Amino acid sequence: MTSKFRVILGICMIVAMMSIGSLAIFTANAQSTSDGCPTANFIDVSISTLQSNYTQPTLGVNCDDNAIYVQSNGMIHYEFVAITPFDLTEQNYNWQIPRNPQMANSPSDIPLLGPVAMAINGVPFFGPNENPRDDYGDPVLDNLLDFCNGHTAQGMYHYHARPNCLYSNDASSVGVVLGYSFDGYPILSPYVCDNADCTSISKMQSSWQRTQDVRNAWEAHEYIAGSGDLDQCNGTTLADGSYAYFATDTFPYIMGCYVGVAELNANSAIPGGGQGGQNGQAPQGQNQQAQGQQPTGNMPQGQNGDGQFQGPPNGGNGQRPQGPPPNGGNGQRPRGSRGGNGGG
Repeated sequence: MTSKFRVILGICMIVAMMSIGSLAIFTANAQSTSDGCPTANFIDVSISTLQSNYTQPTLGVNCDDNAIYVQSNGMIHYEFVAITPFDLTEQNYNWQIPRNPQMANSPSDIPLLGPVAMAINGVPFFGPNENPRDDYGDPVLDNLLDFCNGHTAQGMYHYHARPNCLYSNDASSVGVVLGYSFDGYPILSPYVCDNADCTSISKMQSSWQRTQDVRNAWEAHEYIAGSGDLDQCNGTTLADGSYAYFATDTFPYIMGCYVGVAELNANSAIPGGGQGGQNGQAPQGQNQQAQGQQPTGNMPQGQNGDGQFQGPPNGGNGQRPQGPPPNGGNGQRPRGSRGGNGGG
């Protein structure tokens, strides 16, 4: 990545509708894109292969000047494969995604447990670690995820890593939005153009490196500035001056912290949880809030620390970097305290 000038082609340069097997990603909608509302970034979940014995997925998206409003029942639109003891159950999400995300004075923690962002099918992203009972391990390395990098906790299906089944996971997916962080910035596929005409394409790499052979995912990894393409939050400033996170192959997979202004819902903390990685700092087991106003997501309550999940999300869109990543971290990993019976 170094000195190469890169540009991510905007969503407007993606074909009107890209079919992925039986899935469809709509990227053109004349009724909803004239005012900039990014409804075209979301998946048509009515094209579903979820088993008929489950409630089928629903997803609604609309906007006003300040926010994108997403209503979802949290059901996936592809075959459910049970990985955890918890079955898939219907949820009631009402996400509010800020349309004008603001950079914070400094990065802030993502929750150690529970939702940290929302995917383009209305399903939440969790952070890159599991629950306290599993020593906050890495669910990717521990093979705890299905073919789309998700699983259930207390019935809530969620992703811990890039949902590869939602898009064409190859160089044709330059600029594809995979979700929105709770601070309002988009989460993009990892492919970027090396030049303005996109004749050369590269894949963004995380700057977190595995430095210890321990179970705890945060303790096992260290943010090393310059070792990859991205900052400690797993994003970067793009050529047009906007910011985006990238869904990378390696830890933290989606996000390492919030770079934008976000205030977590009072119910977004998970009992026995605490906070995830901000600047590589260790979470202290408190439900710390960042600056600003944050969207709300209504989620079902779990029991026994297995996940009283209630969290929020936000919005944006991108192009590729220029300049150094903001706010480099000090490379110290969060340390999740043991305890609880968490569902991560």
